[in-house]
Amino acid sequence: MATMKKTRGLACLVSVLAACIFAVSCEKTTDPSYEHMVGSTDFELASFLAVSQLIDLEAKGVAYPDKFIVKWLIPEVYEDTLTGRLLTIRTPEEPGFLNVTVLTNSSGYFEQEISKTSIVIDSVKSLTGRVFNARRITDPRDGQKYYTTYAGKLEWFAENLKWAGAGVCYAECDVLQPVMGRLYTWNEATGGEEGSGLGGGPQGACPEGWSVPTAEDWEDLAKALNEDVAVPFLSNWAGLGQKLTVEAYLNGMKMWPISPDNNKSNTVFWNAIPAGYNLRTSNIYRDFMSYGMWWSSARRNADRAYYRYIYFDADYCGVNYASVNDAAFSVRCVKLIGDLDPLPIGGALDAQ
Repeated sequence: MATMKKTRGLACLVSVLAACIFAVSCEKTTDPSYEHMVGSTDFELASFLAVSQLIDLEAKGVAYPDKFIVKWLIPEVYEDTLTGRLLTIRTPEEPGFLNVTVLTNSSGYFEQEISKTSIVIDSVKSLTGRVFNARRITDPRDGQKYYTTYAGKLEWFAENLKWAGAGVCYAECDVLQPVMGRLYTWNEATGGEEGSGLGGGPQGACPEGWSVPTAEDWEDLAKALNEDVAVPFLSNWAGLGQKLTVEAYLNGMKMWPISPDNNKSNTVFWNAIPAGYNLRTSNIYRDFMSYGMWWSSARRNADRAYYRYIYFDADYCGVNYASVNDAAFSVRCVKLIGDLDPLPIGGALDAQ
């Protein structure tokens, strides 16, 4: 993937926060007679969990001494400390955060402590702040429902595609699918077919009658955002990224970090959210809550295709290219309005 020019320092900080995994090793005594345990205490906790989900926790990593005590502190679920190397718990009933701390101690040894946090997702309540036109369609393949919006000559999905017949969820956490959609390689998104012309993209992973947007589709969207002035596809659309961006919240936390360079006006209710991306061959997930990326069906060459992106700290909607088999981004489906009688912008709306 071509390197993005904007500074990523704050974005990296946001990604670390959003991943919600942190560990701290803590030794609480300075007694010189104490020894260090062999091995470090650890446990697995997914970055994202569903509400009321049963999960197993296991403390492991300490090889010596053979006998030690494991204590669990899980304030969102239990007031009291729990003990034991193995534990089964149920996540909170409401969306929020799950903080888990494990303390391992044995007489004559330094105590070890490690803490991790997971974001607890409710498929209906967690993602708020988006604004939709009243039209809603149903994907006959899986029953998924999508709000749509009108811009220029096209009807666009106002949400990221969620079809589970291809792609992956961010961090391989399926609980994110209802709120963030899935991440698809270009070949998965398009079925390996390039598209051109207004409404001329391949169906690919989209429902029947819908297609992966072509370069001309994207240009039509830019023209609608730019007061009917044409904007080339292969340009960074100055000022237009913020018109696509919505001030969305995940469990009450701003999804897009605060920036004076992106006022998130969501002019045509496109509801851009920062779903990040995946590099399939290296199994890397990055830029959740700092970048949103969406495929076009236009190839650059045999191995790479174009996508558009929005960065939280910029007002533009940029264009770049990435491997058709490796990079996985979000998808928005489109169709020509045709004989539909579109709702006027500012008409009946639903807010979520």
